[in-house]
Amino acid sequence: MFGCDADATRQELRPAYVERTMKKPRPSHDETTDSRDLVGRAVIETRGISKIYEMGEVRVHALRGVDLVMAEGEFLVLLGASGSGKSTLLNIIGGLDVPSLGQVFYRGQELSGANERQLTAYRRAHVGFVFQFYNLIPSLTAQENVALVTDIAGSRAMDPREALDLVGLGERTGHFPAQLSGGEQQRVAIARAIAKRPQVLLCDEPTGALDYKTGKLVLDVIAKVNAEMGTTTAVITHNAAIGGMADRVIHLADGQVAKVIHNQCRLTPADLSW
Repeated sequence: MFGCDADATRQELRPAYVERTMKKPRPSHDETTDSRDLVGRAVIETRGISKIYEMGEVRVHALRGVDLVMAEGEFLVLLGASGSGKSTLLNIIGGLDVPSLGQVFYRGQELSGANERQLTAYRRAHVGFVFQFYNLIPSLTAQENVALVTDIAGSRAMDPREALDLVGLGERTGHFPAQLSGGEQQRVAIARAIAKRPQVLLCDEPTGALDYKTGKLVLDVIAKVNAEMGTTTAVITHNAAIGGMADRVIHLADGQVAKVIHNQCRLTPADLSW
């Protein structure tokens, strides 16, 4: 999936058409995937979701009728400027918020009508979150921070040391956050997110607080989790260069899908530059 030429052709698709196509190992003639095949492999599907915030007499439309399919094992980048709606979309997909209009489905089960208890169960069992700021507990070691999730997840969870080893921190399990660099702290946050073996990994500006070199290391870890665990992954960012490592890049503007780029082949994080 990686190792492509940096100049590899990308296919730009209109929003109305793009959700009927999906990257899988493709022949050279760029054969597209039938819509039934994509929906049949959908982990997340949104249908016409809108989000409206009311502030007194002012109505703010954060999302305007967004249709999206996230297929099994896919790597998506949600790209857009501040205020484009990408964080709102991520929060709704992750069960942190609900749409004002439209429907959200996880493996065919509708979430848009779920109550808070049901959404909590969905997040606990199926979704891992990685945020720009690491949200680690300072008084706990790296292993203990990860164990907070594994203790809740139960028997299906990884051993915390296994999760830390997967992100390259097997020798740092006993270190406290203050003893770790910013990139190492973010990798602990990723280990915590994946330790429960989620079906969906949602990353909100995971490199936003990191320098260029460290950001690439963190992106490499996210790509590794996607490839080795088969976790359906979405990264939201304002950094267009990161889109090169995705199967599809969803461009959001004014709460709508403006365009979608379907990468013929994905770049490695080492190949990215910004």
